[in-house]
Amino acid sequence: MKLLAFEATDAATALTRVHAELGPEAVVVNVRRLPPSGLERLWKRHGNIEVTACVPDQAEPPAQESAPRPLTPSDENDPPPKGRWRSIQWLESKGLLAEFASQLDEKVRILHGDRPPETLEKEWNCVTDLVVCHWRTPPKWSMPDPRPHVLVGPPGAGKSTALCKWMVQSILVQEKTVQIWRLDGATANASEILQLHCESLGVPTFRFWHTPDLQADLLMVDLPGVEIHDTRSLAALQKQLQALPNPHIHLVLNAALETSILQDQYRFFKQLNPEDMVFTHLDEERQRVKLWNFVLGTECPIRFLGTGQKIPGDLQVAEPFLLFPQPPRC
Repeated sequence: MKLLAFEATDAATALTRVHAELGPEAVVVNVRRLPPSGLERLWKRHGNIEVTACVPDQAEPPAQESAPRPLTPSDENDPPPKGRWRSIQWLESKGLLAEFASQLDEKVRILHGDRPPETLEKEWNCVTDLVVCHWRTPPKWSMPDPRPHVLVGPPGAGKSTALCKWMVQSILVQEKTVQIWRLDGATANASEILQLHCESLGVPTFRFWHTPDLQADLLMVDLPGVEIHDTRSLAALQKQLQALPNPHIHLVLNAALETSILQDQYRFFKQLNPEDMVFTHLDEERQRVKLWNFVLGTECPIRFLGTGQKIPGDLQVAEPFLLFPQPPRC
């Protein structure tokens, strides 16, 4: 695993270079503020930002998952340090876990010193620039895509609704062709809402998997949810996914649930190797900051953010700024 350093005037620009040169799989290992050089020392207090990143070695076994990450939860329950920057304290009050708040505070002090900037706005910009450095861009795919897209997750997470929104947007906005497979799993697939929208849009729907007869831009598969800790049903689902031709697996989670529950669900479905996550029910959850816990604590990027049950409805491509609330005020 080779480490590369990228230097820029700010963290966002450095991150753009990281993704452009190393791709979406890049992992940020370290961020630090460089001292000014040459004559710049006469008028500049700080120099450029240096971001150290790498692409994980694909040949490494899963047991080596402890490779350096930008932020990972501490195994020890250390008390939070005193005198945290106000912006980080505020993010913690909005749902950021204490482990990540402590590590953000440590890193921001390395970059900017123990004393925060003179204004809360500048402090907020310093903190958000650092957080955004850890954002992962989901992998892209070509069109038409011969690999089926499968949405997995627990019952009630909103998989069928998210699939319907994605399908409707693809057809009406992007003018793509779609084929749908509504398959049974360990339990029967009773998603009539999907069937209804497929019929209204003239989308071919199949109840048993087969190689597509006609070429379509998107092949989408709907499956019943699996309760966490139901290892037998998860094993059956894993076997069913292995029978599909190299599917894209998208993990769908209900953002309105407590962070601890979402973490348990993520750990359970991680065995399926999802390539990204979709968070739904954001109309029921005002504290979007808590989703940063999954950006900072996992290697799985967020692809979509969904709200409500209306179809077509709000299904947004996830962007960092969508997880930040209005900045704190003095």
